[in-house]
Amino acid sequence: MKTCLPYTAILLIALSAGALRGDVVYLQDGKTIEGRVTRNELDNTYRIETTRGTVIKPVRDVQRIVKAPLPQEVFLKRFASVNRGNIDDLATLVTWTREKYLTPQKQKVCQLILKIDPNHEMARRELGYTVFENEWILEKELRKKQLDLGLVKYKGEWVSKEERERLVLKMDTQQLGALFKSVQSDNHIVVDYAVRKIMAYSGSRPYELFTPYLEAPHESVRLVAVSALSKFPAAGKDGKTKPSAEAVEAARKLYKLVLTEPSPKVIKVANICLRRFHPDETFRQALETLLEPGDAGIIERADEIANQLLLKKRVPAVFSLLVSRKAPEGAGIAEVKKNSKILELLRDSLGVDHGYDPAAWEKWWKENEGRFRDVP
Repeated sequence: MKTCLPYTAILLIALSAGALRGDVVYLQDGKTIEGRVTRNELDNTYRIETTRGTVIKPVRDVQRIVKAPLPQEVFLKRFASVNRGNIDDLATLVTWTREKYLTPQKQKVCQLILKIDPNHEMARRELGYTVFENEWILEKELRKKQLDLGLVKYKGEWVSKEERERLVLKMDTQQLGALFKSVQSDNHIVVDYAVRKIMAYSGSRPYELFTPYLEAPHESVRLVAVSALSKFPAAGKDGKTKPSAEAVEAARKLYKLVLTEPSPKVIKVANICLRRFHPDETFRQALETLLEPGDAGIIERADEIANQLLLKKRVPAVFSLLVSRKAPEGAGIAEVKKNSKILELLRDSLGVDHGYDPAAWEKWWKENEGRFRDVP
């Protein structure tokens, strides 16, 4: 009776004979590799030539090898039988060639698709095209123009930096709008998620995005908007960056909010934010409010803000505001006005009273400045 050799023995004999046609190599770790296999007896390895390149595997890592046609051969059969007038069938073949890393074959099928539909998106992108100004252009050609045109990539398309900024702002506006709406929910889980997402914002346009919500009718929305703005001080976290026009406008809106805000919780958070956000601009606005007659409640809040922000470096500039002169419309004597609220600010903060004489205040300050320090 004839004895059959074990399967592995037959396999090793076949492999040692030289190159096999096309094979599927099953590895010990469960993975597979398709390609042309050659056995190297010297180092006891398999050389597998795939469509992606050559892979070397030790014999011990291989579980078994099954004969199979190469992907290139399979393509020839599929290409010969595919309906060349059916875009769906051709697109399916493109997907298969991509998965098998058959780049030349993939390009060949894509060209057939473009003969049927010149604007077929998948075929265009597989051939290296991208959309620019509503036209298909090879991405490698667009890259050459990139430096000259100042283009940047946004969601797979090349656009100008200005256009990207516009698109990012539009998307952020929509997303934050939905989140701020969720802040008003009765579901605390929804509210907590929305607040965390808003506070996690790290974009470059916080002033335009958050300040509209300072005027929202819902208290929680205003509270979250103020808290979010506090993360973006006007002078930057380094304290050296010159405030932008948008940051200055945001500081003005924050100040306006504090003057008229009915909610104690919002006022508390907003006061903290004002001290950190743009204190120089806020102090200037507070002094401006104190110089003009107005609502008693607003004057009181402006006075509180000015007292909080009256640091040593800001004191000398206040002396000149004790007395103001308003030029008449026609010929005549200028109107002199003594600003009592400015005097109260200096008197309450510094503990002395030199009346409305700026020179007396300046003299006293030079002699006593060293005795004062800013409260943290």
